[in-house]
Amino acid sequence: MTQQGPDIGGQIRARRQRQGLTLDGLAQRSGVSAAMLSEVERSVKNPTVKLAWQIARALGCSLTELLDEPGAPTTLVRARDRRTLIDPETGIARHGVSTSLTHGALEVATYILPQGVSSGAMPANRPGVLEHVVVARGELALRIGDDEVALAAGDHITYGPQAAVEYRNTGGGELEFVLLSDSSGAQM
Repeated sequence: MTQQGPDIGGQIRARRQRQGLTLDGLAQRSGVSAAMLSEVERSVKNPTVKLAWQIARALGCSLTELLDEPGAPTTLVRARDRRTLIDPETGIARHGVSTSLTHGALEVATYILPQGVSSGAMPANRPGVLEHVVVARGELALRIGDDEVALAAGDHITYGPQAAVEYRNTGGGELEFVLLSDSSGAQM
């Protein structure tokens, strides 16, 4: 995964240590092996978008927060300055920003998926988190638990992802969608 901005490994280590977690403790919470976490923290390996999301969830923060510099202003974020992760295995690009809206509980991420690519099943989110997806271009098959919804450019959907979620590009070209994640009502 290619990353622009601060070192995700250093951010993970700092958050883990602030919470008094060992590598094994974070491994249990996230479902990511302690060996992989150690390599990510030391910047030996870069996590896939899915693994990075699992780690962020286990640390009680958004993926974008793991990529943000502590205290960095987010009032104006130019496209070139967005926090970006590119998964080399799938080609999925994730561009995210944290906002001060809802006291920092709103995260905005733009996903770009190549034709025929899937995010894979993302583990269930915390109770109380709401997500809103807007398809900018292409066709998205959104799986929420056992249900699947087909979305085209201009379609919107809001859901509480307390089940596994998968994003899959079913169109003939690139898929781009915006994901708004509101954790203001989340339970820890």
